[in-house]
Amino acid sequence: MLPLSERRPPGGARRFALSAWLCALSLAVLAAVAFAVTPQTPAAATTTTTTAVAGPPTITPQVSTTLFPARGTYYCTRIPALVTTKTGVLLAFAEGRDRDVATGCDDVGDNDIILKRSTDGGKTWDEAPTVVVGGGDSLAHGNPAPVVDGVTGRITLLYSSSDWNHNRADPDRKGYDRTVHAVHSMDGGLTWSASVPQPQLDDPAWFWVSTGPGHGIQLSRAGHHGRLVVPGDHRGGGKAGGQLYYSDDGGLTWHMGAVSETPDTGSYPAELTVAETVDGGLHVNARNSEITRCATNEHRLTATSTDGGATFAAPFAPVANLDTSPVYGSLLRLHAPDHDGKPAQLLYSGSSRLGPNPLEDRRELAIRSSFDEGKTWETRGSLVTTARAGYSDLTALSDGSLGILYETAGNIPHGNVVFEAFTEQGMKDAKTELRRPRTADTRERPAGTPGNHAVIHGGAQLGTRLSGKAMEFDGQDDYLRLVCSPTLRVDSPGKAGDFTVTAWFLPKATTGALPIVWAYGMPGSEPPKKGRHFSVRAEPEAGVLRATVGTDIGSTEVTLPAVYDDDAWHHVVFTRKGLTLSLAMDGGIPATAVMPAGTKVTDTVVTPDGQFNVHIGARPDFPNQPVGVGQLFHGTLDDVRLYGRALDPLEAGQVKNGSLEVAKADERLRLGFSTIW
Repeated sequence: MLPLSERRPPGGARRFALSAWLCALSLAVLAAVAFAVTPQTPAAATTTTTTAVAGPPTITPQVSTTLFPARGTYYCTRIPALVTTKTGVLLAFAEGRDRDVATGCDDVGDNDIILKRSTDGGKTWDEAPTVVVGGGDSLAHGNPAPVVDGVTGRITLLYSSSDWNHNRADPDRKGYDRTVHAVHSMDGGLTWSASVPQPQLDDPAWFWVSTGPGHGIQLSRAGHHGRLVVPGDHRGGGKAGGQLYYSDDGGLTWHMGAVSETPDTGSYPAELTVAETVDGGLHVNARNSEITRCATNEHRLTATSTDGGATFAAPFAPVANLDTSPVYGSLLRLHAPDHDGKPAQLLYSGSSRLGPNPLEDRRELAIRSSFDEGKTWETRGSLVTTARAGYSDLTALSDGSLGILYETAGNIPHGNVVFEAFTEQGMKDAKTELRRPRTADTRERPAGTPGNHAVIHGGAQLGTRLSGKAMEFDGQDDYLRLVCSPTLRVDSPGKAGDFTVTAWFLPKATTGALPIVWAYGMPGSEPPKKGRHFSVRAEPEAGVLRATVGTDIGSTEVTLPAVYDDDAWHHVVFTRKGLTLSLAMDGGIPATAVMPAGTKVTDTVVTPDGQFNVHIGARPDFPNQPVGVGQLFHGTLDDVRLYGRALDPLEAGQVKNGSLEVAKADERLRLGFSTIW
């Protein structure tokens, strides 16, 4: 389920339907009801045939099947959790969201916790899911967090619940409450006990509390041998953070353990995952909160516990060099010297595409390894899929292979829940470099200030312009992406700002639309749908340069007739000053257009309020649409700059002539394309 910062009440609430983020929520306290369920008849899994395709290698699965499809019994399925029982049975849990399609794929709608079982390592599964929690009500049950006691075989499922239909009048409670509950199974998931509320795992100050999501663990080393640990997170009382729950009696009773929290206006851990370290401690890896998405590329946080999860040894800190988007990921112990005699190895599954956007950037699901107990992570790893994919959970199968349960779909990263099984050797065979190369932001900036370095996608390579270097794009899959940072905002909070974009371009394509720079999003279909963006693109067949600015009240376009199909370099300057847009090439007379004034000060704001990317050489919807519809630049670009004010014609001419001294205090970006690293 989404982090607490994405579950804000009206005015800040976010909920995720299949088509968009929607404003939401009003929830309140409930007591969950669970009941015994009967098993379903097994059905054969649908096996995926892997064929050779261009691009990086992916793990070849032994079996792959869509366990929980969208638009079946439920509008969508989300939040996977996967465990292997004491007898080797696989239990795959998910949220079945909204039978009546009243709230779509919302985190807090009429959501059930559903289950499928496999007794043969994932080759076959129950034909239909069983409803473990929620079949007799319209409440919001979520975040299944199963854990197995290896002694008794008892499976405990912790989960959280709330009443999405109930409006509370008390604004201090944020409109809803979330509570924690537990159900148990002693027969490998065939039947389940009635739900038992767990008020001791909550805090009166928390209006939101969640378990997991994903599996819990059982400790196996001296000191706390046999202890069960399940993570969670919370928000309330002006604070937010993560916590650990533990049980020392096989899951019968549960206790609040370590709690980490900070003011909910900053960075805090959410959606924790945990693994036991070889010294008997705990390594915890968490999703960074939404608050800092556009202030850091470090979307994971980490902490340790040395006392079995009773306390955290130190505050959570960022995880360096673990490229990912904001998403839940799963830890799994693969090897340990005292267990199998092999060097210690932890696995982490999660999206490997660096970026802030839960819709656009959750893709390239990969498994990465740490050989120092989570202190550092290899940039090489094994891709499960290059497609869009969201949450995932890992388990070890009884035959020594591995299983993963993950979200995926077409143009969004969730909706279906897929299971795959693969061998460790298969994972090794698919190992590839996951960290994409960068090219530097070369503007002068204060010491210690991070640059807006561009991530290189596809195979974009350095070429030449005059006696220097430039960036070549093949028109197939090459583009650059700037992950959002405060300095890439052209507006101040709530107030429109002036800006200038400049670039050298040499197109090779003679047809189509060739994006040069495209910032933020795509245009909305019609006002007042938000489509904040600006773009500059060449259309050689039409003989024009075109630029657009999109705001909450619609898009404004400026078109400049221009001839540039002469195998020569040309310089484009796009400026916004007040409501006037100006587009010029090679220092010539600009074309202009005037934006509508709007009725509010925010009507002409271009920068999104939340996360964003800036694309060089591509539209932001690539690769979600077929190549050939004006999504990619084919040719060479150089000296791409962004200024936080409107340059006058003299200054624009100086930039064209290569000056590095123009408006230095207002320069937000300068991609000189001198190196790739």
